[in-house]
Amino acid sequence: MQPTDPHLPYAPYAPPAAPPPVYRQNVFVPAGARTAPLLGSGLRIAKLVLGIVQNVALLAGMVLVVVGALTGLHGEGQTLMVIGGLSLGLWWVTVMAYAVVGMVWGYKFWSWVPPEHRHTSLWKKYISPAQAAWFMLIPMFNIFWTIVLNLGTADILERMRVEYPTDKPPAKTLALITSIVPYVFFPAAPFVDYFFDKHVEGMAADMQAHMTQATGRNSASTAA
Repeated sequence: MQPTDPHLPYAPYAPPAAPPPVYRQNVFVPAGARTAPLLGSGLRIAKLVLGIVQNVALLAGMVLVVVGALTGLHGEGQTLMVIGGLSLGLWWVTVMAYAVVGMVWGYKFWSWVPPEHRHTSLWKKYISPAQAAWFMLIPMFNIFWTIVLNLGTADILERMRVEYPTDKPPAKTLALITSIVPYVFFPAAPFVDYFFDKHVEGMAADMQAHMTQATGRNSASTAA
């Protein structure tokens, strides 16, 4: 004999169906978190220029210092060493500028990411745009944090493409290359970083177009 609903004694009772599973990490999203406009290509190009300048300044500085030391500590040799020292100083300034521009790029990208997606498989907590940027200043930890952000960016875009499709391939391979190359052959870092940022911006632009269309449809439905 089938159980019956107490409110409808003659109707067969069916337990409520369980809600379908939804892929969502257990991440607390702060109240008031919102998205920002999609970043442009200016920061990416600035990083590339600074990266090229720092490579040239480092190479020139090292060569001039060595040649100056071999020439002698007086006259022309001293002049070459001074110029080489200035070139190494320029290298240090561009390294700092490159890091700052990279932090700004990370802040702006994470500001664009919808708040419910601001988490990664390596950091299963909410990552605010400010946290994404400022954690890069923590010595030694920033090495791990770079990997978290690079692989996390690819992870986020793969989750988002389910709702906002893009025909561009996943960014995970580029994320791995961008995370490893600077510690193997650092002069190549600005270039792999540039191509990774470009790929990410392209995927985000495709998704932004779908977001805009969805917003337009919702606005039209509300007006109707």
